[in-house]
Amino acid sequence: MPLAAATRVTRYHDEAGGRHLTLTETDSKRVELLVRWNWDPGSTMVWAGQGEKRESGLLFAAAVEDETQDRGPFFTAKVTDTKMVVFFRTEKPDQPDPGIRGEFRRISEEKWLQLAKKEFQTANTRLESAWKNTLRDGRTDDKALVQDWKLRWPKLRELWMKNAYIPPTPPTTETKPGLLEKPTTTIPPEKDGEHWIKLAQATMLAYSFNEQRVDVKNDGGWDGEYDDGFGGHVSIRTAKDGRLRVSLSCTRGNEAQGSDLNIEIPNSALRQKGGKRYAEITTRPPEAESPESPKNVRVMLRREGGGLWVDVSRPATAVTQAAWMDGIYRWSPVPPPPVE
Repeated sequence: MPLAAATRVTRYHDEAGGRHLTLTETDSKRVELLVRWNWDPGSTMVWAGQGEKRESGLLFAAAVEDETQDRGPFFTAKVTDTKMVVFFRTEKPDQPDPGIRGEFRRISEEKWLQLAKKEFQTANTRLESAWKNTLRDGRTDDKALVQDWKLRWPKLRELWMKNAYIPPTPPTTETKPGLLEKPTTTIPPEKDGEHWIKLAQATMLAYSFNEQRVDVKNDGGWDGEYDDGFGGHVSIRTAKDGRLRVSLSCTRGNEAQGSDLNIEIPNSALRQKGGKRYAEITTRPPEAESPESPKNVRVMLRREGGGLWVDVSRPATAVTQAAWMDGIYRWSPVPPPPVE
């Protein structure tokens, strides 16, 4: 469970190991620890722990959603004004080590902001290189994705940040009788290290997508599995009568930002011009209970090169805005059937 009323947040950094550690404390002596590795700029690899403050230091183990789950080994940490050193509570053979032991140097919020900005800039440079390499060395079906993807990237990043970044809540102040209440101030995003880390992580998803190459088995047909690199997935199969069975799904950060849509597009709604294929249908939303419900979900697909262009128009709700399906998806072949 998250801390109810965090009173203190302290940042630590292990430059040699590429690790950041955030310690959150409350007056109740409860603590939360979050370790993030940044071997690659914008990495999302983290370890989360919970525990308590003791006279000897901190005692904690992995955070779990269910109390019946195994929390793994317990750790202790000695904390000084300049550093934190993490150990196993007891040395036992074959203990699973998530890689959080060792020394972390304490850093200021200003240093944390500086490191976060630098990580975003490094991720952005890698994205620029990924685009250049694809245009220079990629196959034709790789290149078909790049220019349009670059144009869409600012909007995609904006959508992702709306889901991923939560601005810090300003501290509340109690007003004494007879005094005017002082307005609380919020931290602008550009002054918040977490904002830059979320930007770096969005950019990491972008460069990871653009560093890939379309599978050489690509023949431009509809059938296949498609991913957009940001939690979106499309699966397409062609039925014997020529219609397309299309399954669209996405999880944009967490399950609350997820959505599914399954449709069938008749053969009569398919067309082809040169190396491009098109499909379009207007249908009812999946939650519609009556056959008389309005057909207000429109799906348009374009298959070109190594990608699938998806455009979904549906009634705007909090869910549909947080779980968009539009975008460019990269093709991969239909997986082989499992061996019995």
